This record gives sequence, structure tokens and C-alpha cells, in this order.
Amino acid sequence: MVFKSARVLIFGLGLITGCGGPLPPQDPFNLGEAKDSLSRGNYWYERGCFREALNFYQSGLESARLSDNILLVIRAQNSLGAAALAEGDQNAAGAYLEQALNITSGHPEQPELDKVLGNLGALAFQMNRPKDAEDFWLKAAQTAEDRKISAASYYCDLARLYLDLQRIGDFNSMTDRALKAAEINPHDRFTLADAFNLAGHQAKIAGDPVKAEDYFRQALELDRETENTAGLAQDTEALGNLMIGLERYSEAAGYLDRAFFLWLAGNRDRNADRVLSVLQKLSKTHNHPQKIEPYQAARRDPAPHRLSNQCP
Repeated sequence: MVFKSARVLIFGLGLITGCGGPLPPQDPFNLGEAKDSLSRGNYWYERGCFREALNFYQSGLESARLSDNILLVIRAQNSLGAAALAEGDQNAAGAYLEQALNITSGHPEQPELDKVLGNLGALAFQMNRPKDAEDFWLKAAQTAEDRKISAASYYCDLARLYLDLQRIGDFNSMTDRALKAAEINPHDRFTLADAFNLAGHQAKIAGDPVKAEDYFRQALELDRETENTAGLAQDTEALGNLMIGLERYSEAAGYLDRAFFLWLAGNRDRNADRVLSVLQKLSKTHNHPQKIEPYQAARRDPAPHRLSNQCP
């Protein structure tokens, strides 16, 4: 499973508008530098260039400290934790997120608390501590609810955790909550796509492949719009496996081909191995795909297929 808990915020750069329009207020130097660096970090983070993101987030943190802007300090620490986690550096991620939690916990308004807790949940899951992950995500969801913020993304995380643990009753109830909350805020296409994907799994488990396919396709369309690599991989893999159950083997091979290379692109090698195993079985049993060697070769040498090839 993939959990989409890396929560970083996009900062506007204050572009100058056309003739006659008022100029935006001028930020002091360090505050402007902090916002600019964090925005650039988000740009690279979204493109899978996590080392570049880390550099900009670190620069943003230093500028935020110099401007004594507590909110931006917390956002920078949380963003550093998310990027380190995406890089697979659990120790660094834990240190950054612990600092963010300490700072926000000591502030009267506890800004960004739900986002920091959400990332701590993702870290706990990556460390194979599902009970801790559940606790963090439940706290993140409750914090968001208390502040009248959408908790849909945390419901999605919890639903995926319950699916991974085969707690189907909890999975069903949390998926219902995630879908309802996500549909209230359709502008968050990232989370809505995740909720649709979960609803597809729910329908598949309930024995309704038509409904499952419809949800998976809705998720796929939304993830295409945002070019969400992990989401696209989840959607195509889900559709590929669904097609196998429907005996539509040629379609299954096509979806699984896409899922395999999408997982490779995002450095999700264990997920790529899972898809490769299905492709091998599908090829042997139904001759779709006809040749498995290109996938095996790509798995032996994944470097040319990585997103990081597009990074500076």
C-alpha cells in the first residue's frame, strides 16, 4: 500500500499584475526568502526530486528562523520531514517531525498540528508500526475535525491501513467517511482520487465489479489531471487486477504494464515486484503479455525509468 501523507503547503510568490493593478505588499527580506524557498521546495517535491526539495526546505527553514515566523518554521520542519521520508531516510524524517511537533505543541494555537501528526503516521507505517500509525492518524483526523478542516486525507490513510491489516469492517466504515468528506471538497482532487480508489476496493470486496471499475476509472482520471505518480500506479494496478477477475486478460496486461513502470518511476520497488509477479503469472497462464523479459530487464536496471532522471 502507498500512503499519501506527505503534507506540504504551496506558497504564492506574489506575481505583479497588469497595468494599473495594485502591487502586493512587500515582505521583509527574510520572510520573502522563506516563502520563496518553501514554494520552490514544493515544486521539486511534487516532481519527485526530493533532494532538491530538501535543499530548498532547509533554506526556507533558515530564513523563517531569521524572520522569527513560527508558522513558517513549523511548515519548513514538517516539509523537511515529508521529503526525508520520501527519500527513505527514516531517522532524518523522525528528527524533523519531532522538532515540528515540539514547536507546534508549545504554541498556544498549535498551528499545522494535524499535518505533522499525519506525517508521523506515515513514518510509523513505513517503520512497520501499524498501531502507532493508526494512533497518529486518528489524532490527526480529530485535530482537523476540531478545527473545521477536512479530515478526508487522514480517513483515506486509515482506510488503507485497515485494508492492509484486513480489518474489513473498519475499512468499510472509514472508506465511507473518506468518500463523504472528500466529495464535500471536490477541489482537492488528490484526496478525492484516493477516496475513489478506496471505494473501488470496497465495491470489489463486496462483489460488485461494475461499480469497482467505475470508481477506479474516476480515480484514474483525477490522478491523470494532477499527474500523481503514486495515484496513477495504484489505479492502474487496481484496474489490472480487476480485469483479471473479469477474464479480460489483454486489458489486464495493459494496465499492469503501466502500473509496473509507474511504481519503478517512483522508487517503489516492492510494489513493482508485486506487479511483476502478477505479470509473470498472467503471461504464463494466458500469454498476456507475450514477453516478460522487458519487465525483468527493467527491474534489474531501474535507473533509466526513475523520476529522479528528470531532476537537476
